Amino acid sequence: MGEERDSPLSLQLLFPGKVRLNINTLTSALVGFHPSLAGVEFRLEARASEVMDAEVSTARWSRHTVQGVVFNRPMPAAIVESCVAPAHYGAPLKAQARAHQSHALLFYKGEEKDPLEQYVALGLVAVALATEGALVVLNESAHTSFPAQPLVPGPGEDVLELLRTMPLTALYVGFVKLEVEGVGGVWMRTYGASRMGLPDLAWHARSHEEAREAFELFSGLLEYLRSTGARFMDGHTAEWEGRQVRIRKPGSEETFLDASGELFVLEPR
Repeated sequence: MGEERDSPLSLQLLFPGKVRLNINTLTSALVGFHPSLAGVEFRLEARASEVMDAEVSTARWSRHTVQGVVFNRPMPAAIVESCVAPAHYGAPLKAQARAHQSHALLFYKGEEKDPLEQYVALGLVAVALATEGALVVLNESAHTSFPAQPLVPGPGEDVLELLRTMPLTALYVGFVKLEVEGVGGVWMRTYGASRMGLPDLAWHARSHEEAREAFELFSGLLEYLRSTGARFMDGHTAEWEGRQVRIRKPGSEETFLDASGELFVLEPR
C-alpha cells in the first residue's frame, strides 16, 4: 500500500504491432498539441537491445518530465485483463487490446505536485504515442483503460483542455462493477482514487442500469473533493445534482470492498 502511494503515477499503452520510437515525429506531435509545449524536449535515452527489445525515452517541458519505456512484447495478461475487462468500450476493441503485440509504460518524474496535472502530462505523452497507432491507454492502479485513438486531437481541438476536464472516472480513477456471490444487486466502486489524494467510493446498486448514475455521482463528488480540498467522514451527507447520499465506512461483512486507501460507501438518503 505505501509502496504504491510512493511510486510515480503511471499510464500504459497497448499497440497492435511492433513499435520503434520516432523522436522527431513524437516531438512534433507534442509541440502541435498546445503553445505551452513549444519548448518540449523528447529524447531517446536507450535504444532497443536483443535481450530487452525495449526503448527508453524522456519528454521534458516546464515542470514536467515523463519517462517512457516501449517493450516490443505483450504486457502481462493479468494486468491487461484487470484494466480491459471492466472498461467501458466495445468488445471488438477489447479483443484487439488483449491481442496486442507491444506496450509502453509512462512514469511521471517531474516537479509538479498536483496529481491531476501529473496525469495530464502523462496523458499528453500517451496521446503523442497514440499517433503511432496505440489501441488503448491503461491505468493499472485504477483498474481501467480508455480508447487511445479518440484522444488524438483533430484540427482545432484542445487535447490539453480535454485531459484536464474529462471525468476523473474516465481514466484517472477506475469505475468497476462487482457481482458478489451471495449478495443481491451490483456493487459499483472506484479504484485508484488514493493516487490523487482522494477516497475511493462505492455504491450498492439494484441493477446494472444504475451504472451511468453511479458513474456521474462518483465523478461529481470526487471532483468536488479535489477542487475544494473538502474531506468526507463517516456519517457525513452529500448532494450531487439533486441526489442526496449518506456516507459511511464499509461494514465488517463488506471485505470485498478492499482499498489501498480510504473508501466510503454511499447510500441513498
